[in-house]
Amino acid sequence: MHRIDWKSLVSEEEAVSEVVTALQSVGLSGGAFSFTPIGRIPAGRPGPLKRAISLNLNPRVIEEWQNVDLEGRTSKLSGLSQQLDPIRRRMVRQILPQHFVMEKMAKDRRVVRNSVEAAFFRALAAYGVRESQSIPIFTARGEYWSLAAMWFDNNPNQGPLDHETLGQLYWLAANMADFCAEVLNWRENTTLDVRRPLTPREIDCLFWAGQGKTTNETAELLGISTETARKYVKTAMNKLGATSKTQAVCMAFQMGYVPLS
Repeated sequence: MHRIDWKSLVSEEEAVSEVVTALQSVGLSGGAFSFTPIGRIPAGRPGPLKRAISLNLNPRVIEEWQNVDLEGRTSKLSGLSQQLDPIRRRMVRQILPQHFVMEKMAKDRRVVRNSVEAAFFRALAAYGVRESQSIPIFTARGEYWSLAAMWFDNNPNQGPLDHETLGQLYWLAANMADFCAEVLNWRENTTLDVRRPLTPREIDCLFWAGQGKTTNETAELLGISTETARKYVKTAMNKLGATSKTQAVCMAFQMGYVPLS
């Protein structure tokens, strides 16, 4: 693999050029690199994607991928929205790299749960993405960084990657995460300010509120009293500076605490 002198790089453009060269030196076409400040939230999903860059990938893919709808209306989302992404949902539970073939994944019911998720793989294929090797990087801060190394339609099939190449890709992803955090300051201004962090129970109550559950239903699901559930929501609202439960749920979503279906 092409060797990168990370200490000599000072800009995103330089890093992208070097990483693309490294990917192409082992037969890949390009891909994408992304940052999620809060890797896992209730229900085992990834938090909102905050930053992403193209690595010789059609910029439209990145633009659509970063699209979200705070009110959870999937009908308003593009087919590649992060809220519909089955790869992110799967990878946030993984440690090792995973290989995805778009045409096969769209038909694999072990991966896709519905027609919307199947459409995600077809949308990537429509942009010329044939296969993807996802490399997850998790930090002690709870962050989820991801390198999606891809083969495009115009790239002859190189076959499965060997263990040495996979190790090189993992090291490439780890160095890219360090560069984006330390040099490009991707961690700055990625979350709203909170006076005190939310507790697990407060997060659970906001999560179920975001799923449309009433306070009584939330209490039953969590095995607590209705008054206790109401207290957790009220405390979370105070911490977030929200004036209503709906606003608290939306703010918690923006910060990566809870997902919206």
